[in-house]
Amino acid sequence: MQTSYVQQPERSIGRAADSRGRNFCPLPVLLFSFVALVIFLFADLRVADADIWFHLRNAHHLVTSHTFLHEDLYTFTSAGSPLVDHEWLSELGYYVAFQVWGLRGLLAVLFVLLWLIFGGIYILAMRRGAHCGDAALLTTAGVALGSYSFGPRMNHFGWLCLVALLLVLERFRQTGKGLWVLVPLFALWINLHGSWVFGLVVFGIYLVSGLAEGQRGVVVATRWKPAQLRHLTEVFAASVAVLFINPYGYKLVWYPFDLLFRQKANLDNVIEWQSVDFHTGWGKLALCMIFAVTSAPWFSRKTWEVRDVVLVTFAIWASLTHLRFLLFAAIVLVPILAPRLRLFQRYDREDDAPSMNLAVTIVIAALIVFAYPSAARLQEVVDLRFPRNALRFLQQEHMQGRLFHYYDYGGYIEWNAPAVRTFADGRTDIFTYNGVFDDYIAINQIERPLELLDKYKIDYVLFPLGKRLTYVLDQSSAWHRIYGDQLVNIYQRVPMAATPTPKKPG
Repeated sequence: MQTSYVQQPERSIGRAADSRGRNFCPLPVLLFSFVALVIFLFADLRVADADIWFHLRNAHHLVTSHTFLHEDLYTFTSAGSPLVDHEWLSELGYYVAFQVWGLRGLLAVLFVLLWLIFGGIYILAMRRGAHCGDAALLTTAGVALGSYSFGPRMNHFGWLCLVALLLVLERFRQTGKGLWVLVPLFALWINLHGSWVFGLVVFGIYLVSGLAEGQRGVVVATRWKPAQLRHLTEVFAASVAVLFINPYGYKLVWYPFDLLFRQKANLDNVIEWQSVDFHTGWGKLALCMIFAVTSAPWFSRKTWEVRDVVLVTFAIWASLTHLRFLLFAAIVLVPILAPRLRLFQRYDREDDAPSMNLAVTIVIAALIVFAYPSAARLQEVVDLRFPRNALRFLQQEHMQGRLFHYYDYGGYIEWNAPAVRTFADGRTDIFTYNGVFDDYIAINQIERPLELLDKYKIDYVLFPLGKRLTYVLDQSSAWHRIYGDQLVNIYQRVPMAATPTPKKPG
């Protein structure tokens, strides 16, 4: 029998509770409006992401040239290097929103994606038997845990696909229906983001966990019926096959594995790929996550399905290994833990107050609309992180030559000043392959910085204040500052004839 958040199988969620008619705004809707408000508060100014700019540039290239990117067109260090634009379809969504509504459009796409992701988590938790109050509470905790990745990022399209996958698999487990929708889902997912790999892993866990039956302690395995197993196997195989329906063929399918095996410098140096540091705020949230999992048996004596044990283990391992997967952990853990919490009494729709629920929901929606950041406020947030005035100075002075810049500025320059060839940007893979990223790290860490700047024949340096390289250039007679503001300095190489020649001894 299918379980619902009402926990009364004889009642239908979609029907009226009594003769008063349809409940047009039940309690679960009201509670999720509070979750939506929390998401808004966590993400309302998270628009200044370093990578969004080169994603917009990629989408602009696709829209204007009607060709997919196959080589680097933006930098002087890697020009012509082959590449795979593995998030091309997600980029189009943000690009259209930006063209229509500017920075506010980027934020709108982010909100919609996050509301859909956590709305799906909330629904999944209730379908697994959680009270709507418990589901809302755990979903809110998931928002906090996953907020590390909030911002206009392409991976949210992938995580939305993961939520859809979990909803479909849960429906199939309960009703035996709807599984074939996963085939077009994976065909879409491969073109949105590389997180489709997580989808196959989760799908595989569901499939394999039903190959045996039995119980050991509180862990239970339920065997799939032969027809179900055959159906799962066929859909899994078809889902793998459709991955190759993309503009890059096998290269796009191989890309996540290329990241894992060939991009060590990327994994070692980019912060979001680092392991969780338990001294930080995110580390404290990860500790709360571990505590919630380990203490779940104290809240409920419900047995654990084998698939849930494996899913929880995989989610914790992935999120502790790489910070960027804390959101993945939230997606997996909330629906599994919420039914075990049981802090609220059974929800009965006969006791609901739809008019009051609707009124409060409307107030929350109005608060979100009223507090939505203005274009000027969002531009201010961007300007606090990116060198808008310095870039304008470079353009006004018509400066020609090679520019070395802070890594996070690459995409911003490429979008706002397309004529300027950059040193590197957030597409870390192509710069890892040819050693450019290693050289950037060396310069940033003051390991032969002047020698490496000479190696690339750099004419100008654009770097934030307070960095070690800024101090080195301030002290070097080979460079002089030609621009400075509260965020960055610009340095120009001193011509050789103007550089003092050291005197010979004696």
